[in-house]
Amino acid sequence: MGHTLVIDSIEAAGRSFAGGSTLAIAPVLKKFMVHFRRPSSYQGEYGFDWLRDEYIYPIKTVTHNNSGSPLTGKTPFCMDVGALKTEYKTTDVVNPISPYGKDYYPAWLSIFPHTTTAQFAHGSRMHRFGVTLDLEIEEIETLSSDATKITFESGNRNLIVTPSEINLQTLLGSKQTKSLGGSLTRTYYHSSGKVNIKSKDAPLAAHTEIKVFAQLGSQKEEVGKLMVYKNDVIPKAEIVVVNVITGSTSASLRSDYQFLFKNQSFNQALIRAEVTTDTNFDLTALSSNSDVAAFLSGYSSMSAETIRSAIETLYLKYGTHKPSVGGIDDSTNKKTYLFYTDISAGTINGICSLDIPTMTWGNHYVIFNSGLSSKRTVIHECGHSFSLPHVFSASLSPFDFYQGYTDNYMDYTWQRGSPSPSGGYYSSGDNKYKGKMYSLFKWQWPIIRSDRSLILTY
Repeated sequence: MGHTLVIDSIEAAGRSFAGGSTLAIAPVLKKFMVHFRRPSSYQGEYGFDWLRDEYIYPIKTVTHNNSGSPLTGKTPFCMDVGALKTEYKTTDVVNPISPYGKDYYPAWLSIFPHTTTAQFAHGSRMHRFGVTLDLEIEEIETLSSDATKITFESGNRNLIVTPSEINLQTLLGSKQTKSLGGSLTRTYYHSSGKVNIKSKDAPLAAHTEIKVFAQLGSQKEEVGKLMVYKNDVIPKAEIVVVNVITGSTSASLRSDYQFLFKNQSFNQALIRAEVTTDTNFDLTALSSNSDVAAFLSGYSSMSAETIRSAIETLYLKYGTHKPSVGGIDDSTNKKTYLFYTDISAGTINGICSLDIPTMTWGNHYVIFNSGLSSKRTVIHECGHSFSLPHVFSASLSPFDFYQGYTDNYMDYTWQRGSPSPSGGYYSSGDNKYKGKMYSLFKWQWPIIRSDRSLILTY
């Protein structure tokens, strides 16, 4: 609210005020920023990404670098801080902003458009109710419960924000302060489930912004933004699932693997992933063939890569659902093959084919006995087949992270420690997100969407 001031005689700006007059003092719009955040219950139901503080600030401890050398003190999880900041601040961002001179990194959302077939042939009911997000108010100046409103302005009439405005005072609950390393801190208020975003009646033909304004009386400032990924092209991934039987019993893959493909992983990149074939490849029934017999008698001493290669070769020769032309890893093949088996391959849960000379990921992968029950393994190895490298791979990933510190599907469930005599690395502890690694970063979405195996016309 405004305030009044009782004054003695004063003359200013060509106006005179007698003693005892009152002057109305208009309230001043305080400085703050608004960020969109996903709810804590998130399990990959839609795409949502933002620049986490721990990726760019020395907040957390990293035990070893990716060469296995010990580190001391706290360090950002990403080794390319400057490049990562630029990626989130400007890449694909419509009208980048710097409220009050502060760097602003908008969050990204990806959702399927809810349409009729007549409106858009590749619409979906998946996000027909929209998605509900949290809001974070970052305090620049001390905030108070005044009449400030936050308003949302969508850049497309088919991108609906509900509600269209919120009173700031309803978002000022418990104030929190977070250390960003050294003397830097961030003061903020977090509110759960405050805004719903829905894409309906027509797809978004371009990345679209939702602007956030702070308004108090006639004062209005842009203080935030949500970027929504274009959804007018929905690639299709066709997955062939093959149970490779090598003995009297067969492997059992976790029963929800189709749900994982469709609802908790590649949907984040707006890909329609569908299991088109679920079949058996019974090698025991083919054991009269010398190459099959040699594999069955020798796989226990083979490496994971040798087993993978052998299964690929045998399936191309004897498999029922092999590609009609060429090999599984050829560019002409538009299907992804998931082979699973109860064969053990030491500590390796799964492996994807990779052409080393060209560093090109293949179109098939194998899940071994130890990975059959793992959600992450099903998606992690498939991610490789869709051209995604590890997030800690300096030679392949656009951004290099320390191993075992993110919730990304393409990270590992353990933190890299010191080198082991066998040529690998010891673990220095579990990834804190182990069992909850559902994320694909926004910069990974176009990598997946450009994979050669995806179908654009269907």
